[in-house]
Amino acid sequence: MKKYQQIKKDTIQSPTKLNKKKYSSTDRVMDNVPYPPTHLLTIKEIFGTSDKPNLPLLLQHLEAEGRLELDAALTIMIRGRELTAREPNMLEIGTPITIVGDIHGQFFDMLKMFEKGGDVSSNQYLFLGDYVDRGQFSVEVVLYLWAIKIAYPDTFFLLRGNHECRNLTVYFTFKDECLLKLGDVFYDECMKSFDCLPIAALVQGQLFCIHGCISPELRHLREITDLHRAVEPPTKGPLCDILWADPTDSYDNEKLEQKYEMYTHNGPRGCSYNVSYKAMCKFLDDNDLLCVIRAHQVQSAGCKMYKKHEKTLFPTLVTIFSAPNYCEVYKNRGAILRYDGSVMHVFQYKWVKHPYVLPNFLDAFRWSIPFVLEKVTDMLLAVLKYCSDENDSRLSKRTQIIEKIVHYYASLSDEAEQSLVFGNILPPTNVRTSDSSRVVNKGQIDFQTAQRMDYANEHIPYNQFRRK
Repeated sequence: MKKYQQIKKDTIQSPTKLNKKKYSSTDRVMDNVPYPPTHLLTIKEIFGTSDKPNLPLLLQHLEAEGRLELDAALTIMIRGRELTAREPNMLEIGTPITIVGDIHGQFFDMLKMFEKGGDVSSNQYLFLGDYVDRGQFSVEVVLYLWAIKIAYPDTFFLLRGNHECRNLTVYFTFKDECLLKLGDVFYDECMKSFDCLPIAALVQGQLFCIHGCISPELRHLREITDLHRAVEPPTKGPLCDILWADPTDSYDNEKLEQKYEMYTHNGPRGCSYNVSYKAMCKFLDDNDLLCVIRAHQVQSAGCKMYKKHEKTLFPTLVTIFSAPNYCEVYKNRGAILRYDGSVMHVFQYKWVKHPYVLPNFLDAFRWSIPFVLEKVTDMLLAVLKYCSDENDSRLSKRTQIIEKIVHYYASLSDEAEQSLVFGNILPPTNVRTSDSSRVVNKGQIDFQTAQRMDYANEHIPYNQFRRK
């Protein structure tokens, strides 16, 4: 054994000498950041003696990161569900109207969107789905939108997106967020509410609005009324296509006279179809429509207008995406559409600051555990190496085991650091590509890079992997 070196006492500094500044255990270091409200809003406070919710009070409370009593949150979801359950599969709506794309739990960006679109009391709104997952404030988004639906049931409309289901909310973040903020009873009620959402809307008899895209199994709009929507979305069939389909990558370069498949398998999604320009033109002609409005795909400018119809000279397809700086890394703009019956206006907006939340809703202590364990095992390894004899096989084996543990905790620490930089676009480690790993190491990201890194998350999950 090697002899330990004697350490002089005067070389050891006490913690008080290393850090002279002391903090009170009750005072906040960042005293300019207000405390979230500790009071839980009650049913009586939200509704009073009326059937309509007090929207200004609810908004003020949610904006300050306040929470609701479980009964109050359930009441909002149940009353909203009762309204949407009575609506048909395809809504028929007049103009003027503001059409909104994906929100994805970005509550504070959604409030910015309402500033652009106008007050809900005097403006008609149609949302195309994907209210939850990926962002950190999905519960707030759902509660506020459902409350608006209760307040203005005839002018505020909500469609279902592909994320409004059990499969994706378990795979991504919404279920975890519900369990943290309100519990599993609230999550179950949200799933019931999502099942009751309409799946399509026809605006002024001209614009067909859905979340995903059209289906080869739906040739005429009237066939939508025959679909049974109050189910967990299947992985094939017309309901799946309405929620999951996309236009082809070559959509804008296709010509009607060319021979090609009108519907091809949607590989990146793992289900449904890619819809061609030819298929879209046929669908519009058969149903006497002007355009299809959809969401479902992030756009750098927030909106994309596709190739025009040869007869109407109007875009055959428009994609609208309303979550700016998607997943905290895309740096895209959000956008909404305003249609008055003859002219279509696009309003863009940038993201806003919001309260900081650690990935996967971890607290600072749990997030720090991998770093602490890495340093502790690293210290243990250093002690073993210092004390061990090269001829001592038992200590040598133990040292090798500790080295593996150190490497494991180091990888967990790296992932924790990466999650701060890249948000939740990183796919699960076991399906991460070499391309995403290189980008993580460089620490650089732009819109195209974010799309490549997020590619695995676009695929329909079969719950063999859990995003953690």
